[in-house]
Formats: sequence, C-alpha cells, structure tokens
Amino acid sequence: MDIFCIKAVSLGDLEKVLISHDGAGPGSGWFLDKIVIKYKEGEEAQEVVFPCNRWLDEYQDDGKTERELTANKDGSLMKTFLKGKSCFPTIVFYTIVFPV
Repeated sequence: MDIFCIKAVSLGDLEKVLISHDGAGPGSGWFLDKIVIKYKEGEEAQEVVFPCNRWLDEYQDDGKTERELTANKDGSLMKTFLKGKSCFPTIVFYTIVFPV
C-alpha cells in the first residue's frame, strides 16, 4: 500500500479521478485495487473510495495504462471523527504486486 500526503485546496465533492503512468522502464505496470482519498472538512474526516481492481500495464489485462475511476456509490462518502493527528488530505493507493 502506498500513501501520499498532499496539501491542496478543497476540491468539493469528488466524483471521478483519472490515474495513469507513462509505462517507462521494464516492469512499470501495476495492479490497482482502489484509491481512497481522505480529507478534512471542519472537525470531521471525509473519505471517498474509487474502486479499480484492474491492471495499469500495457502487457496485462486490456493493455491500458490509464483509468478513469468513479466514486463508489455505496458508502463512497464516509464520515468519521478525527482521532489524533493526521495528514490531510491523504491519497491511499491500494495496490497488489504480482510477479510477471
């Protein structure tokens, strides 16, 4: 799992994300389970889940290295109270690496 902390202005309600890579270098493809974007609004943390469950690899799956993901409609926006210090917004990429 990779976690990236990015400071940014509020983007409002997120509905779609576009993720890609340039395919440079051997073994550059990867499997993306989902993207979870967490951000703080007031005193509550918000979370939006973008399921993927596909390869971003020119030699796997459908050969695409770019995916447009739509927010999960079932529980895509979950509110939880903050506990301790956190880095917001946080983008979490859930990836699974398979040997090729």
